[in-house]
Amino acid sequence: MSQSTTTTTTTTAPREATLDAGNFCKRIKVLYDSWNSDSNLWKSANSLVLALGQPNESNPYQKVTSLQTWLFGYELKDTIIVFLEKEIYIVSTSKKIGLFQKLSETEQVKTEISIKFNFLTIDKADKNKSNFEKLIGEATKAGSNIGVIIKETYIGDLALQWEAALNECSLTKVDITPALSSCLLVKDLQEQKNIITSAKITSKVLKSHILPKIETIIDKGERQTHNQLADYAADIFESPEKISSKLTVEHVDYSYVPIIQSGGVYDLRASASSDDNPLHFGTIIVSCGARYKNYCSNIARTYIIDPTNDQKKNYGILLNVQNSVIKAIKPDVTFSSLYEKAIQTIKESSKPELVDHFPKNVGYGIGIEFQESLAVLNATNSRTLKAGMTLNIACGFQKISNPEGKDEKSKIYSLLISDTVLLNDEGKVEVLTDVGKKASDVVYMLGGDDDDDDDDNDPSIKLELPDDVKGIAGRTRETKEKSKSVEERRRDHQKMLEQKNLQEAENKIKAMSDPNGKKGTPEVDYTAITKLQPIYSNVGAYPQDIVKNKMYIDPKKETVLFPIFGYMVPFHISTIKNISKSEEYIRVNFNTPTSYTQEQIDAGFVPPQLMYIREVTYKVNDPKVLANNIRLIKELKKKFTTRETEDREKRNLITQEKLILLRGKFPRLPEVHARPTLSGARRTIGILEAHENGIRFNPTSTKDRTPIDVLYKNIKHAIYQQADQESMAVIHFHLHDAVMIGKKKTKDVQFYIEISEMSQSLDVSSRFNDEEEEERRERALKEKINNDFKTFIKRVEEIVPEPGLEFDVPYRELGFYGVPNVSTVFIQPSVHCLLSILEPPFFVLTLDDVEIACFERAIRSLKNFDLSFVFKDYNRPPIRISVIPRNYFETVKEWLDSFNIKFYQSERNYNWKRIMDTIKSDVKKFHDEGGWSFLDLEEEEEDDDDDDEDYQSNSDETESSDYISSMSSGSDDDDEDSSEGENWEDLEEKAERDDKKKTFDESNKRKRDEKSGGGSSSSKPSTSKSGGSSSSSKSKSSSSSSKGSSSSSSKSSSSKRK
Repeated sequence: MSQSTTTTTTTTAPREATLDAGNFCKRIKVLYDSWNSDSNLWKSANSLVLALGQPNESNPYQKVTSLQTWLFGYELKDTIIVFLEKEIYIVSTSKKIGLFQKLSETEQVKTEISIKFNFLTIDKADKNKSNFEKLIGEATKAGSNIGVIIKETYIGDLALQWEAALNECSLTKVDITPALSSCLLVKDLQEQKNIITSAKITSKVLKSHILPKIETIIDKGERQTHNQLADYAADIFESPEKISSKLTVEHVDYSYVPIIQSGGVYDLRASASSDDNPLHFGTIIVSCGARYKNYCSNIARTYIIDPTNDQKKNYGILLNVQNSVIKAIKPDVTFSSLYEKAIQTIKESSKPELVDHFPKNVGYGIGIEFQESLAVLNATNSRTLKAGMTLNIACGFQKISNPEGKDEKSKIYSLLISDTVLLNDEGKVEVLTDVGKKASDVVYMLGGDDDDDDDDNDPSIKLELPDDVKGIAGRTRETKEKSKSVEERRRDHQKMLEQKNLQEAENKIKAMSDPNGKKGTPEVDYTAITKLQPIYSNVGAYPQDIVKNKMYIDPKKETVLFPIFGYMVPFHISTIKNISKSEEYIRVNFNTPTSYTQEQIDAGFVPPQLMYIREVTYKVNDPKVLANNIRLIKELKKKFTTRETEDREKRNLITQEKLILLRGKFPRLPEVHARPTLSGARRTIGILEAHENGIRFNPTSTKDRTPIDVLYKNIKHAIYQQADQESMAVIHFHLHDAVMIGKKKTKDVQFYIEISEMSQSLDVSSRFNDEEEEERRERALKEKINNDFKTFIKRVEEIVPEPGLEFDVPYRELGFYGVPNVSTVFIQPSVHCLLSILEPPFFVLTLDDVEIACFERAIRSLKNFDLSFVFKDYNRPPIRISVIPRNYFETVKEWLDSFNIKFYQSERNYNWKRIMDTIKSDVKKFHDEGGWSFLDLEEEEEDDDDDDEDYQSNSDETESSDYISSMSSGSDDDDEDSSEGENWEDLEEKAERDDKKKTFDESNKRKRDEKSGGGSSSSKPSTSKSGGSSSSSKSKSSSSSSKGSSSSSSKSSSSKRK
């Protein structure tokens, strides 16, 4: 916490800054109310002055800059402000004077405070002599005492000139430093919000960056110094995008250079600093603090490796001391009573002698100033706590002897626990820093089993946390034995996840039953199924140009009229399943009740008659007529199917609220591409805009100028993938509910810019540049595009209303290649999902929806393996990512474990459809019998039977699921589904194969009989089940017509439905 080594900067006013009138009015009232009510605190000052020339870079918590930031939100260089009873005089540059004038002219300032503003512009010609005479003259009229910050160091021409003028006048300078500090003690709601955010940043840096770094060093036995670790932590603060994509360098910094201490040399004071000694694997104290919009927070944790029983007891006592202090924080309680509470807790513990090792305070107030001098929690401070105060509660034991230490550096150790807390407006305490501090969170065992019995018997460790603090517990991390291998630790964690899944399964089973104990079943939405309307009212309504006994296609009615026994019978195109030809024959297969789904039958889509035509075959002598009829029927069917699909998708769409457009300036990103594209466009280019409740894409390159609107509340995952090794920068939205873009229904909407495309649009002369120049241009272009996207994302996150919108950034280093759909793609995990979004069909898998993962074909001899995900919702079909290269095996296992996903391993591929059907039939029985334990590789039986119905090859499973984007292209072939009957080409090939096989078998049998001498050449061959191709291809089908007419003719058994 050494301020001498701090390089923290404060926020200076940007070019187009505006001063917040609301905050100014509230805080200037606090200052004047205190000044008017407590003359002793303000040393009877008749006027007050805040003077800043240039800031003191060696002191980031300069009192005058803290007051400027508190009042105006910015550090204001070359500015002198004199406060009088009814007036404020300001000397500054012309630009800053403009800011102050705008502030004074706001309606809120005019109505809420009755103070007159007077502005004087810096005059370098006379070295501000006339300005200073005016200020000193007005201050003299107010009285003889002028309040100043006595210890302030003046830097810069303006400040030095003012100091000289003040020293030469007759005014008496009185020190108002304590009085100004008192104004900063109680924080308003905006200040509290900033400190809460600062505490979250502090916790994230320690929990997600510093602690994992230390654990890695310990695991690998690396050598790093304290200063190297401190520099690593400082770099995290200087690159806030590593903490969260919402944070920017302008708002985030460290309160002090992080402090790492170990190896017997410890300093628990706020002015401590790291040294160049190597990290010692004994007792490690880590302290760090963030600064968000100039508001500070702090945290400190002690991590102990292979502790002795005495160390464990001492840490337990210290943890109870801090908890007791936090519990005692209440309005109107004195600061000194908190210190007394800490001392009392130590004396009542099993080791009262630890009082001698306890520091002289238990913390201090924290806010714009890292350490508020008036709010030190020691034995002599009689000030009282007020709602709105924020404190750094720091408890420690220093320089404790440890005779049982494993080496000389372990013979002396210290302990420190520190947290930032808020006494909110309701009088309750909130612990803002959230990093685990229980013994199980901070103790690491490297050298064998630890005995916890002593901990259990120590009553000092069993102090109950206060109710106010229970909900702010840190992340619980299971104590790990560091001597274990990575695989053993992973196995232990997987067992814990298995127990967690079992608990969730029990809750799921309870939720699946209604109050009467009956299992709930999902309701089927029958409204999506269209009922057919009457085609023709009577025979007279038939088309006039119809020819008897000739097939007729009516596009207007979407009907085909077939001649049956001399009657023209109309069939709507939806009743035709497929159509095929063989030489001069046309074969038509119809949809029948056996080929309809149960939902379609129940919804009345199927006529109620008992008899249906399954298929008809016609002979057409004219090849041109035959080909034309087939073409017209297929086109009609395709048109109808496309329209019905669109209508059905539109009916299923969730109605979205209207986009509320912002006026004036709003976030914009020009010249971006959109996917899916609008109707009829190969590419859709336009402008991406962020508005009050959603995103709008306005196309500029297509005839269809219909905007694409995406509401914030409909966004399930917002993903940003920058142009790094990829050739494009992408913003991708995965939605809760599908939207229509053109004629496509999709849950994935993407906006991107291609680097290669922009490179080609540059000056033609660039193609003649050398290779290094081209690489430089491409790097510069990538950097520009990435910055544009980041700026847009940052502004979007700022305007999105609560609960906000945070963009996921994929972890490329954890990525792997695989086939989630039809082709090999690079798949990357992010915080919330597993994704591949560079090429359609997009793949976005929500990790929170996953119950388990299963490695399939996990055999060392194979070059690749498969990975299947089973969802918590058993009605969703599992997804399989296939053909993942073997070298990613450990990487995938590691990130699955780190994301708390239970995984199993198998040497086979599973038939997940069959497994899930079995599970859904009786979920309770499934979990009672061990749940997913049958997937464990160790428990699999050594059975290589390929006929096991629970297994099937990867190529057989082609199930789709809702996480594959609706952009996935589907087949338009009307003949793809021919399960109701094979076409004539297939029948002929099958008959020919059977004939050849029969002839081959008879020939081989005769040869064997002749060689053995006892065989008979007249053995009867087995009869082929398929008729001859020539006769069967010329036969006509027959069945009872749904219209009452019939046609009688023989039909080959090979074409009958089995």
